[in-house]
Amino acid sequence: MGTTSGSRFTLSLVAACSLALGAWPGLASAQDGLSAAAVPPTPRPRGPVRCVDGFAGPYPCRNVDQASYVPNRALGGPTTPNVEGVIGWADEASGRELALVSVSRQVSIVEVTDPENPRLVGDFAQGSLGSVRSLDIFGGHLYVLTGNRSIEILDLSRVLGASGSPVHFTSDGSVRGVRAAGFSINQETGFAYLFFGSPFQPGAITALDLNGDPEAPVEAFTWDPGPSYPNNLECVIYHGADERFTGHEICFGAAPRRSLVIYDVTDKDNPVRLSRTFYRGFNVPWQTALTADHRSLLMVDTHDEHSYVRNTRTFLWDLSSLTEPRQFTFYQGPSVARDRHIEVRGRFAYLANARAGLRVLDLRRAGEGRVREAGYFDMETENDGNDWFGAVQVDVLPSGTVLVGSVRQGLYVLRPRL
Repeated sequence: MGTTSGSRFTLSLVAACSLALGAWPGLASAQDGLSAAAVPPTPRPRGPVRCVDGFAGPYPCRNVDQASYVPNRALGGPTTPNVEGVIGWADEASGRELALVSVSRQVSIVEVTDPENPRLVGDFAQGSLGSVRSLDIFGGHLYVLTGNRSIEILDLSRVLGASGSPVHFTSDGSVRGVRAAGFSINQETGFAYLFFGSPFQPGAITALDLNGDPEAPVEAFTWDPGPSYPNNLECVIYHGADERFTGHEICFGAAPRRSLVIYDVTDKDNPVRLSRTFYRGFNVPWQTALTADHRSLLMVDTHDEHSYVRNTRTFLWDLSSLTEPRQFTFYQGPSVARDRHIEVRGRFAYLANARAGLRVLDLRRAGEGRVREAGYFDMETENDGNDWFGAVQVDVLPSGTVLVGSVRQGLYVLRPRL
């Protein structure tokens, strides 16, 4: 699935969708996207397109409709922007929803409250962030880890008050001298965990406390976990099968030395590594996602498809014991496309599968090692090879709207029917 080439999409649909979103600045241009040499030749519909008989316009699909599509060029930024990531945010008071899209050297802010009619609200720190390495949100504030060794902070209430022409937002606060490859925020505790490390440049984990002044975080600890520096951290108040750690703040990470690492950071004065477990069939473990019951964990490995020329493998771990976790099976996708990012919401996992687009996985029987594909939407229609193009990151809003950032294409606003 997702490997079909060709199109059943007609010019009349292009015109209809362009008219539907004609109010968007720049969307009427036929030159949206990258340079002519880099833009895939298939036309991209910009408004709502339902998945019917395996296609939504030019896109192979199953059980996933397109609500709208915002091309790279319409997101602003450099002449040839690439999408590097996307996260979503919903304001609890108003129910309004935003997509925060990292586009080369800025964050573009798109309101998707009406997913069929996205609105460019503005951008954050245009041209001054260096590279955008990671995004996360806590307490109504956006935190952006930049290539300039800083975390820049934006109060999103300012975004909700913006109207009219797109606004260039500046920082409301910052943390300087940050040496990190990425970070994540535990929404339950209000601690941000910064991680820095590779097999060649080892580093530490730093925790920042966001519970005081959200625009001036304070350091809670800096800790060297030993030879197991993670490429990601997912930190939760644990409620899984290992009752020894119920109620503890536990962090899970994919470590570049080809392993899963698990830390107990409940005591900020004494964080502890619970385990470091190697697994077979690996190359570069990149990201983890817990199932809703914390009994299993999915791990993305971004290089095994390339190194071993095999179909996508997303590894599944049994977390019956946090001190002895067990990698016991894997989900194998329909193509050799790389798995790059995964999010779990309820019984479904949403996989950014590079050239194979969005894949939606049913996790109801994950504990038995059985994961099946429930739907997909493939925005890179030319092929499903194992390069770095296509879906790079995915997030799911409370409304059920799914946001997918595609490197060369832009922002896809999708609506699964599951």
